This record gives sequence, structure tokens and C-alpha cells, in this order.
Amino acid sequence: MAKKKQTTNGDNFTSDLIKQLNKEHGARVAYNLESDDSPTHVNRWISTGSKQLDYIIANRRNGGFPEGRIVEIFGPPSIGKSHIAIQVARSTQQLGGIVVYIDTENATSVENLQLLGVDISKRFVYVDTHCTEEVLSIAESTIMKARAMEKDVPITIIWDSVAASSPKAELTGDYDQNSIGLQARAISKGMRKINGIIANQNVLFICLNQIRTKIGVMYGDPTTTPGGKAIPFHSSVRIKLGAGKRIENKQKEAIGINVSAKTIKNKVAAPFRTVNFEIHFGKGIVEHEQVFDLLRKHCADNDPIEIGGRIISIEGTGSWKSLVVANAKTGEEIFTKKFYKADFGDIWGDPEYQEYVDALLEHALVRKLESNDAIDFDSESLVEVEALAEDLGMQDDLGLI
Repeated sequence: MAKKKQTTNGDNFTSDLIKQLNKEHGARVAYNLESDDSPTHVNRWISTGSKQLDYIIANRRNGGFPEGRIVEIFGPPSIGKSHIAIQVARSTQQLGGIVVYIDTENATSVENLQLLGVDISKRFVYVDTHCTEEVLSIAESTIMKARAMEKDVPITIIWDSVAASSPKAELTGDYDQNSIGLQARAISKGMRKINGIIANQNVLFICLNQIRTKIGVMYGDPTTTPGGKAIPFHSSVRIKLGAGKRIENKQKEAIGINVSAKTIKNKVAAPFRTVNFEIHFGKGIVEHEQVFDLLRKHCADNDPIEIGGRIISIEGTGSWKSLVVANAKTGEEIFTKKFYKADFGDIWGDPEYQEYVDALLEHALVRKLESNDAIDFDSESLVEVEALAEDLGMQDDLGLI
């Protein structure tokens, strides 16, 4: 009678296979995706300065940009790209991390960095270069040297901006020399090289980019981003900033702008989500009015939430609202805080109430994401997807042919 062949337990089989693959290749190439050391696992999320934007990127409270990924922020001039990058730099420093700011525009203001809370005296390295190859080479060497000194601290590299960088051949050549495609080839080669390093060393790499208009486009989206398609391809998150109206004080002086931020691409959560906030010059992101409107729309009086044994709700009609916190077991009211729209920023910034408002904001954002008005997959978004698919040669894969 033949012996019954014993089957290996599925978990043991997976574990043994991973060990054998890693042994055969002499490096860590195979992983169990449930382990914390998997390349797909995000160890830290670094805040953008906007709690709304943090949430739609990560689909979680206290989210933000994912560590170990490439992020592209693009939009028209003076829309707030550098402001958001500086806010991320501040968040990195608050976590004890290191910031490397590669400036190819010669437009960085020390005063602006300090006003937005960045400590330029420590854990901040400013790099001045205009060469694309140097940018990518400096980024690579920075990652390896910084990781050799600090094993487990956040490292954020900001490239400001891709559009202002030039390939070495263009910088050293004559004005009439043909340089078509040099920038795209240089970035493509560099991105292929450092993409794996960024992931393995858990580094956040932010690329700021501008918008250019294509010539002769009659239909579809006439805009594109400089530098070829390597950055859009390798990016895990792409944020497109849209311009709104100016914010003026009583003297009719511009003090900020309204900004819309859309996740054009997102590989860590659902894409095509849009949030709105304000950027005040010298102060950064301000969003209490937008959050107030969000709570008023999505946190109804009869829809309280429970957290930590307490029931939290927003009550009232019109512009006047009350933050009500009660005991979840007895229903006894613990406190009521009445506020007006203009005072909401002070309430939200008060440590006594911040946890409750954050919980309500998460609840409101979940409700918004469940509704159709949160998904900005309009005709413009479809055009952007089709244009990117055409540039990458993926129309057939996405069923666009």
C-alpha cells in the first residue's frame, strides 16, 4: 500500500519559499506582505498641513504623504506648491526627521521657511543646483549617507522644481544645440535607479512641478507636466493644485488664495478625491472655514459618534453650532461648547476640544467619501487618465481603444 504523501502546511510552505528565495539571491527580495518590514508597508505618514488632504491621501486620520514613496505636486504658478512642501518639511522636523531641500529655482525665502515653522539651523540641508543629473545623484548619496547616520528617522527630500532643472548637456552646450528629450531621458534613467532606494530606505521624495500647454491640441486636456512621464509613472501619489479666488483683507490687499487639491493618482487609497482649503501668505494652510462647512453638511444632529466612552455630536442650525459631549453609558451631558463659524478655528486649535473635532472631521470625511460629491471623476479627470494612458502606451490595457 502506497504511503499517503504529506502536504506542507500553507503557512510553512510560504515561509520556506521566502527563505529559499532570499538565500538563493543573496538579498532580501521576497516578503510576506503581512509583515511590518514589507516594502509595501507604510511605516509613517507625514502631514501636509491640511487634515483634509491628509485623510484623502491615506484614507485614515493622521495620514499624509507615505514614507518610502515618490510624490508629485503640480499646478500653475503661485498656487501653493512650495507652501505645501514647506509644511511637509516642518512636519518631518516635528517627527525628529531630516529635510533636504534641493532648490533649482533660486526662489527659496529663508523668512518664509521660518514663518512656516521650519528650523533652518538644524536637520535642514539646502542644496543649490540646476543640473538634473546632479539633483538625482545628490538625492541618492543623501539617502545612503543620512541612513548610515540615522537608521530610523524620517527623511524628506524636496525637489523644487523639476521644470526649472536642466540636463548637463543643455547647461554646458550652446543655445542652438538640439536638446529635445534630454531632460526626459535623464529623469527616466535617474528615477529607475533611485526608486528602489527610496522604497528600501523609507524616504519621502517630493517632486514639485509646473504645468505646460501642449501646442496644437484641439480636444482633451491641453496641459502636461515637464520632464517626461517617468515621474508620473513612478509616483505613488500625484496632487494637482487648482487656483481659486484671492483672499483679501479689509484694505483689499491679497493675504492668501483659495486652493483645490485633487489626487490625480493615488496608490495608497482611492484617487480622484478633491478637498478645498486656503493658503495664507506667511502662515500656511488654513482650513477651519472649509471644515466647519463640512461638519455642518455631513454631521447631522441625529448622527452622533462614540469615541472613548463619550458621545460627540454637532447640534444647532445655521451658522451657530454647539459641540456636545455626553457620557456614552448614562447619556449625561459632560459639556456643551457653542461657537460661530468665525470662531471655529479657535475651538479646533484648543487642545481641550481638538480631539473631539478631529473625530467629527474624520466622520464627516467618511460620509463625504461615501457620497458622490467627493469623487471628482468628471470629464476633466477622464481626459487626464486618457492622456496619461496614451503617453505611457497603456490605452489597450485600460480599455481606452
